[in-house]
Amino acid sequence: MSIATFFNKLLFSPQKETPVMKVEKPIVKKTLDISFLEEYLPAGCLPLIRPLLAGYSVIIKVKPPRKSKFGDYRPLRNAKYDHQITLNNDLNPYAFAVTLLHEIAHMYTYVQHKGKVKPHGNVWKEHYSVLLYHVIQAGIFPTDIEKSLIAHLKGPTASSCSDHTLFHALKLYDQMDTHLILLQNLGDGEHFKWRNGMVFKKAEKLRKRYRCIDMKSKRVWLFHPMAEVERLDI
Repeated sequence: MSIATFFNKLLFSPQKETPVMKVEKPIVKKTLDISFLEEYLPAGCLPLIRPLLAGYSVIIKVKPPRKSKFGDYRPLRNAKYDHQITLNNDLNPYAFAVTLLHEIAHMYTYVQHKGKVKPHGNVWKEHYSVLLYHVIQAGIFPTDIEKSLIAHLKGPTASSCSDHTLFHALKLYDQMDTHLILLQNLGDGEHFKWRNGMVFKKAEKLRKRYRCIDMKSKRVWLFHPMAEVERLDI
């Protein structure tokens, strides 16, 4: 099945003649110049993002890395802007673009339903799928990421981390510190230091994560396979 055929089936149904992502735009209070995003996005991506935000009163903030999330969206009240999107500044350009589209889909969903539908329910999935296709068809993603994104859209998740294939494809384009290694590349029984200084021994893999034993307390922690750790020779 071609990319175009896949998305035609995804976005249209026999009862509908218009794309599901049609959202009525609110009256704008204040708009933001998003030119500063160019340094964070893949080459050629900014012109694709501009029309997606046109007519929306949204402020976008790039923040220091947060351990719990890559980005977020929230509506604003009694402020200069109606919406706020934040993104981590340590994301590689492709991960930044995917995260931005993820949050724009949340904004569209809120504008359309005002919080009355699930944050990552069918409405959000439909918006997210259309937005991603808008960028995928422009050819800004490397082939491996593009293939992972197409597979991802068959069942979009709340986070790219939850889709291990997509997360791995995006992670390959990170500029990782030379002294760090991905946990999945460590052998079972090897020791490593986590970012907080704790020392662990890698154990077996469960369904999605690795069991790792804290060498001090002997408690078991679960780590993502793509966690960046420092190998220790013990």
